[in-house]
Amino acid sequence: MTVSINPTKQLITSITKERWILSERIGFIGLGIMGQKMARNLLRHQPINVYNRTKDRAAMLIQGGATWYDSPSTLAQASQIIFIMVTDDQALREVVLGDEGVLAGIQPGTLVVDHSTVSPQVTQELAERVRQRGGSWADAPVTGGDIGADQATLTIMVGADARDFQRVGPYLQQMGKRILHVGAVGQGQTLKLVSNMVSALNLMAAAEGLQFGLHQGLDLKDMETVMSFGSAQSYELSKILDRLKRDDFTPGFSVANRLKDLRLAIEMAQQNQFSADLGRCALPLYQKHAETGHMDLDESSYVKRWDD
Repeated sequence: MTVSINPTKQLITSITKERWILSERIGFIGLGIMGQKMARNLLRHQPINVYNRTKDRAAMLIQGGATWYDSPSTLAQASQIIFIMVTDDQALREVVLGDEGVLAGIQPGTLVVDHSTVSPQVTQELAERVRQRGGSWADAPVTGGDIGADQATLTIMVGADARDFQRVGPYLQQMGKRILHVGAVGQGQTLKLVSNMVSALNLMAAAEGLQFGLHQGLDLKDMETVMSFGSAQSYELSKILDRLKRDDFTPGFSVANRLKDLRLAIEMAQQNQFSADLGRCALPLYQKHAETGHMDLDESSYVKRWDD
């Protein structure tokens, strides 16, 4: 097995997947919109163990050969690398520290890889608890949305010891296209929160601009033509335009998740004496959108705020 690592950027650039011979026992916890697709991509290359709070979310994976475990602790007993993808700090704490959590079954030498987007403080706390049991931790949040998870083109930012990064790298490459080692444990979450704050601000600016144009009587197609090929172009603009044209705001990345990440970013900024002026201005606006019945819709539904 050969993994090509750029020693400066620590970016896995190319691996011939067909030649992989991976022998470690793999577990995956958390089979939501993202986790189910990521686990499926792992399953294409080797057997995996799976757990989710509701077993029906694992049905397709089990049919494909995954082994079901009734708790995180029993999955941990049977796995050498454990991937986790859950919603927030509270859910991650429960999965790791609960009565039947990962920590109750973890074996020495086990590597826990957390793909959730959570606070760096919780990451450091849980990493230390795992280290005390002889294991290790890597925070590896992802960006690229449900499409990236489905097509295994995610960007994955990893905070970990260099040896743990080398160990997990080939598995991450099964789920993503750009795998970047960004520093020690906690730095992956830090970069993800910074990235998500920028993404949230982009989305809100694009939504406001489009609605402003519609309010002034502009045609949506004309705005798309000009803005998509000019300085206003962005991923979030393209996403909102697509959702508007289809009138489909089924969640890929929900308002609830975007709001959670924006709060975490502002909290991190405050704890580190960084002003984050735009983020602090955006937070109450997005909070109001969430509270007016949009919490479970896609984040791009912010463009509908003016309709309300």
